[in-house]
Order: sequence, then structure tokens, then C-alpha cells
Amino acid sequence: MAGLKSWNQIAPPHQDIVNGSFDEALFAADLGLVSKGEGPQDYRDAKLFIQKTYLTDNLRTALVEIGNRLAGDPAAKAVHRMQTEFGGGKTHTLLSAYHLFGNAPALSRTRLARQLATSLTDGRLPQATVVVLDGSGLSPDRAKANRSPGRTLLGHLAFQLGGEEAYEDVRAEDEARQATSTAHLVALLKRYTPCLILMDETLEYLAKTITADGDQGALTTNTLVFIKELTTAVANTPGACLVATLTASHLEDFTGINHEDLLERLAKIFGRTENVITPVEGDDIFPVLHTRLFQSTGTPAQRRTVADAYGDYYAEQFGDALPAVYRDPVYRDRIEAAYPFHPELIDLLTHRWGSLSGFQRTRGALRTLAHSIKALHAEGRVSPLIHPGDIPLHDPGVRAEILKITGGSYLSALNADIIREDSRARIEDQRRGGEIEKLRLATKLATTAFVNSFGSDRVLGASDAQMTVGVGRPGLSRGALEDVRDTVKNVAWYMRYEGGRYRFTTEPNLNKVIVERESAVPEDTIAELLEEATKSVAPAKSPWRTQTGVLSSADVRDEPRLTLALLDPEHRVEPSEPGTVADAAHRILSEYDQSGRTNKNALVVVAPDTGALGRARALARTLAAMRELRDDVHRLKRFNQEQQADLRERVARAEERLPALLTMAYRHVFLLANGTGGSPPTTSHLDLGAARASETVTSRVTERLRSSDGLLDRLAPAALLSDRFNLLPADVEAAEIEGLLKAFRRFPRLPKLASAEVLRDCLAEGVRRGVFGLISGATWQAADAVVRIGEEISPDEIDFQPGTWLVRAARAQALRGPEAPPAHPSVTSSTRTGASVDSETKEPTASEEPAPRVPSAGPTSLRLRIADVPADKVRDVVKVAVLPFAAQGAEVRVELDVSVRSSKPIPPHVIDLVVEEGLGQLGLRAETHEQ
Repeated sequence: MAGLKSWNQIAPPHQDIVNGSFDEALFAADLGLVSKGEGPQDYRDAKLFIQKTYLTDNLRTALVEIGNRLAGDPAAKAVHRMQTEFGGGKTHTLLSAYHLFGNAPALSRTRLARQLATSLTDGRLPQATVVVLDGSGLSPDRAKANRSPGRTLLGHLAFQLGGEEAYEDVRAEDEARQATSTAHLVALLKRYTPCLILMDETLEYLAKTITADGDQGALTTNTLVFIKELTTAVANTPGACLVATLTASHLEDFTGINHEDLLERLAKIFGRTENVITPVEGDDIFPVLHTRLFQSTGTPAQRRTVADAYGDYYAEQFGDALPAVYRDPVYRDRIEAAYPFHPELIDLLTHRWGSLSGFQRTRGALRTLAHSIKALHAEGRVSPLIHPGDIPLHDPGVRAEILKITGGSYLSALNADIIREDSRARIEDQRRGGEIEKLRLATKLATTAFVNSFGSDRVLGASDAQMTVGVGRPGLSRGALEDVRDTVKNVAWYMRYEGGRYRFTTEPNLNKVIVERESAVPEDTIAELLEEATKSVAPAKSPWRTQTGVLSSADVRDEPRLTLALLDPEHRVEPSEPGTVADAAHRILSEYDQSGRTNKNALVVVAPDTGALGRARALARTLAAMRELRDDVHRLKRFNQEQQADLRERVARAEERLPALLTMAYRHVFLLANGTGGSPPTTSHLDLGAARASETVTSRVTERLRSSDGLLDRLAPAALLSDRFNLLPADVEAAEIEGLLKAFRRFPRLPKLASAEVLRDCLAEGVRRGVFGLISGATWQAADAVVRIGEEISPDEIDFQPGTWLVRAARAQALRGPEAPPAHPSVTSSTRTGASVDSETKEPTASEEPAPRVPSAGPTSLRLRIADVPADKVRDVVKVAVLPFAAQGAEVRVELDVSVRSSKPIPPHVIDLVVEEGLGQLGLRAETHEQ
């Protein structure tokens, strides 16, 4: 991928992350359990814990302040309140203080302790008595789980400070569930300084007091009074320090309790003396994640290479389409610091998800990332960074964490659009194939939208920029990304695009509603739509009359005029059985009802291709469903104005696309040919290939027949006398012109004339040039017959009625007499262009037999380079510079380099229809490069 190594080649995860053996409890540290000697070894073992702790600047500041206070520094703050917004920072800080100052001698030689010691006033870690008041583990009664005789926080504090002796000093207040005085607390603390009091989940303990007190409120009030007295006592006791967290992780278990009121009262108590600690702030989280999840994150040079590649990619591919923050050099620094995560992924977890109670409660981010790394590593997904779109929602571990946040109601959306093999995004990836499928771009885009759909923000969902950085990586073009993004928007069932944002909901979107309605669309409605659209792409335009829905020969009248018959969709060309339709076409071309068809050469049959017709049918079904929904006023009210406008636009696009699909579908042309020497005519099959956007079936057939001289707008006079046409055999002197016109309508061996005027012009020119004569009379040999040869004659004078003959020049000249001017049979005109050329140098055409030529020596290999060919000349170039070589039996290969410049954006559906689908029908593919 643009020469960059995959993240797992540079940043190997810890082995327990790779093999999935990690203990999920590692991401849910519990201070109360550790204080009781319980919980994972990584948290209980002081040395192991400190070795795995990354010392952020804020954590260092907090521990230094606590250490100095314990060492007796009067300038150090005594009371600290923890404030964090990302799981792991709060409890990790409490555990760091618990181990460092409760086991100072044992930890003094660790690297982290030595780093801290240099900033401490005494230059060493102070040893203290550590008290843990864990609100989630304590209950306001004498429960065995408390491991203390105390019934209140006062009793627990005293017992942990000095055991039974200290508890006896407060037993009376504790058993009465009353607070004590500040002076009493100061005296208690002074006996056991230095002492560190760690209060965790304080709000949860207060909620328990309300339940235990029968909602009377006395116990809760006394607890709040105690906390107030404790903060004051600690502040007035040198060597005493209090660190507390006020919020709780399990408040949803206490229904009916006014959490906000309790938190406000607590905040006021601590606000008088507190020092706010935010141990993990902003990008400090990057190294914390690295320490917990990876063995290494590579060298600074490796990380910088990736950061610069992304910075260049954003600037060169997207420019102003991305906000300046992503193109700023500072963002490159963030990419380097967050590696191997994309900063957008961590921002999503901290800013959007960090405020969700379920996420905060379970430290879901670390578990989500651990499961993601495990799945991505196992699947061998290659990417320079781990983006939001790379989160493997199909992994059971990841999915379980996500559903804790979103709720189980989103499982249907995940199954339908993202995680199942037959999900809408997966199907789109498979349809695209190539690099898109390998990258799973559609799935990643849908994932990016999904993970941005939750949080406390008023505006949810991913913006265009967030969709871009959620999946965009060096080597992925902007055009491909935006094209797939727009397609996902139109195929997903639960993703909405509202207010410029892509967002998932539990309600089906327009796509899903339309699909549901499609199943109820009657076949008659589809047939009517196809018939209406087919008529629009087969207009009766000179020289043709057109007829659609042809099932049998009886459906097409036997008339002496050019007719284009489009077969009913029932007669579609199957790749496996093309002969079936060819047989049906032959019967229609050869027969009329129960008898033979007279005007065989006036009829051309066109059949649809089964693949393109299937796509047209599917679109017709969708169009019918969308029209029904558009007209359903009651159901439409459930969608907002933006969605209603989207529906109207979809209807308009489908109405435009359906005729184009049918133009492409009706590509198989059948007509009678040969039939010379008395043999019956055979059916010739022509494949029109891909269609241009503005073409119709009528124009495509016309152009194809004209290019092969199968349809003539001009006819050379000499052609009427040629052996190829066999209209005037060698032993015949004259032929009635009415019969000539009928012959062109009847005999498939002849080319088709665009109109009778073509033959009139040919006859007038032949008379003027003396190629033949026209004689009018009872018979062409009658004495009073009028002979015209070698003179001007208006085509209007020529009537295809009995009594006018075409007569060979010599015979006509003899009948006219010696006064007639000599004929000039050596001068004729080109069948296609009508231009006069000398017979010795003229190029043969489809309607003239070429004179024998002696072959001359020439090259056996040839390469032509033809530049700057306008679109309207491409077919002409192929005709004059490609087909002549193929006609000589040479092997010809053509490479096309098409350059497109447009003053306005080229709609993606035009590219899909004209390039991808059209070339696909020819068995070809194009490499498309946007400039």
C-alpha cells in the first residue's frame, strides 16, 4: 500500500492479545479488590504493576504532589479529586499511589520510582499507611465483605489506620451511624501519619446509604457530614493526603436515586479544598494504550514515515475537501504519536464514547481495541494504521463490547449492512471486486458510519471528512472512496444520510423500505414500465418504423418499408443457448403469420441480452416501488424533508437510467443474409456491443448497418449492373425499375436502401453518366418508347410504376440512335459517399466489385499511432485504419487511451453504465484513473 508496511509488521501486539488469551479483567481494574489481595496478578503484584505503568506528565505531577504531601511538605495540596473521561486513567492513578506509597521500600529501585524521586522534595518515596474506602466494595452495615467491624466510613477509616485500637476510639459514633468532629479526626490522623486515604466510587456508596436508611436520609446526611469533616481534617494534618473519585460506574443499579443532586453536594464539599487531578488528558492516552497492548510501536523513523505518507495523501488527494486540521503539520505529529492507531479512532473513543455510561463502566475502549487487534492480526488485514473503519464488528468480542454501548436493538442493523457475508456492504465489495473487495472498502465505510453514530453529541454520525479519514489510506484514490461511499449510502438498509452526516439507526431507511415494497410490485407493472421505456429508446425515426413487444411473425406486418422489430423480453438471448432466440428471429424474418414473408429484406429484428435485461427489470421493479412510496402520503410523513427530496431524486435518476439500460440490453441484431445461388437465406447475428449514453436502439442499428454497407443512403449506378447484385443477369438487356425497388425490399442478398429516393438518385445519375438508360413505353423495345441516356434527368421524374425499364447502355444507345451523345461508363460514384472518382484509382465499396490488383511486397508488421481523435471520429478511424487490416486476415490488436475533460462533474452512474457495464458486456475492463 504505497510502499508502507502494515502496522502489525512494525508494532507487534503482546502475545496474550494476539492469541486472545488476555484476561478481560485487566481492562477493569478495581482498587477495592486489589486492597483485599484479589483481582488479576498484573494489578496485585506491585512491581509488575509499576513496571507496566506508563508515567504520563499529568500522572507524574499528581504522584509528586501526593508524595510531597505525605513527606510533610506544607505547600503540597492535601485533598485531590480525580477527574477522568477515559476508562483506565482514574483507577490506574489510584493503584499507582496505593502501590508506590504503600510499598515504597520494595519499589524504590524501579525505573518509575526513580523517575519520581528526582522530583520529590526529599528525593525518595515516602512510606505511608494507605486506607482504601471503596464505595463499590463497602456496604453501610457490618457485612462480612467489609472485612472491618465498622458500619460507616468513619469506622472503616479508623480500623484501616490502626486496627482494633483505632476503631475503639470511634466505636460509639460508628455504631450510632453518626459523624464525628473535625478535631477528633485530626487527632486520629496525626497518630498514623503519614497516611494516604484513597476514596473510590464515592457516589455509589452514598446511593447505598439511601437504600440502607429506608429513604429517611439521616445516614446519607451523616455520611456527607463525615466527608466534609474528613476533607477539613486532612487539610489540617501535615503528612495526611486524601485522593477521591466522586462519580460511580454502577449508578444504573440504583433506580429512583437523584444522582445529580448527590454529585452536586459532593462536589461542593470537595470544592473547598480540592486539587483536581486529570492523570490522562488529551493525547496522553496514546502511550497508555501502547503500553497495555503492544510489545513495541516501532522506531520514531518508522512512525514518521507513516505520518508523512498520510499527511501527503490528505493534501494531494483531497486538498480543501478535508478540514485544515487534517492537513496541518501538527496532525502528522498526532499520527506519529498515536501509531499504530489513527488519531481519529482514539478521538472517537475518548470524545464520542467517553461520556457513555456503559462505556465508562466497563473500560470498553481497551477491551474493544484488544479484541480488534486480535481479530485484525489473525485475519492478516494489511493497513499502515488501524482506522475507525477497520474495527472488525464481525468479531464476537468486538461486537459484544459495541452492543453494550448501542444496545441489542442495533444487531439487526449490523447483520443487514455490515457483518454477515450477505450484508449490503459485503455484497457491494464483492460486486466491485479487485482492490475494493480486497480492502473491503464498502464494509469499512459502513463501519465508520456505525461507530460514529453513538455518543453524547447533539449531532451524531460521520461527516464526509470523518468518512474519508475513517478509511482513507495512501494508495486509495479519492474517486474510488467517494464513489463507494455514495453507493453504500444507496444500498445500506439502516444507514441514513441526514444533515451531511452518515448515521445508523434501528429504523429501516429508504433503501430498506423500497426493497420491502419491491416484493409487492406486480409483474404487470414491471412489464408496463419496460414496454414504456423500450418504446422511448426505439423511436420511429427515418428510415425505420419501429415495433416493440414482438412475440411472433404475426405481430409484424409484411410491408415494403424498413421495419425495426424489438422482440418481447420473453425472447432474450441467453449466453448458454443463443440459438433459441436466433431460431425465433429467423421465423419472424422469413414468415408472416402462416405464410412466407415477401419483404424479407425490409425487416430487422433486435433481441435483448438476458444480463442487461435482468438489470433493467430489477431497476423497473425498484422504480415502481419508489413511485408507490412517493405517492404514499401517509408513509412518506415518516421521513424528513431531506429524505423525501432524496426519494424524488432517486425516482428521477431511475427514470433516466432505465431507458439507458434497455438501450444497452437490446444489442442483438438478427437479419437475413446470403440466399445466393438459389439457397435459402440464413440468419445473421450482429452484436452492437456497448452503447453510448445518448444513443437509442434505432440509432445504434442504423449506424451499425451503415458502417457495414448493409444500409445505403447512396447507391452507385454501376452497382445495379454488378454480378454481386445480380439484378440484371448477363443475358438480360433490361429490367423494369418497379421490380428493382421490390428486389431491394425482398432479397436479403441485397443491401437495404434507406428509402426509394436512394434508387431514384442512383437511376438519375446513371442516366446522366451514360452507365445505363431509362426507357418508358408499352415495352422497352417499342418504336414509340422514350429513351433517356447521357442527359440530365430529375429524380422526381422517375416513377416506380409499370412501363419504365433500366436498359444496358449499349442497347439504350442503339435504340436512341446516332444523334445521342456517347456514354461514359468509366465514370461512376462511390456507394457510400456519392463522390465521383476515376475507375482506375477508385476504392472498391460494399456495393461494387473491386478490380483485380497485383499484390505488392510490403511489411508483415505495422504499428499506427493516431493522436487527438475526437469522439465523433472514433468509428471512422476504426473503419479506415483498423478494419481493412482485419479484412486481409491480419491479427489486429488495439489499445485505447481515452482522455476525458468535462466542465462539470461526470456522474458516477454514467461511468458505471457506459464504462463498467458496457465494457463488461464485451468481456473487457478499463483501468480508470481520475485526474
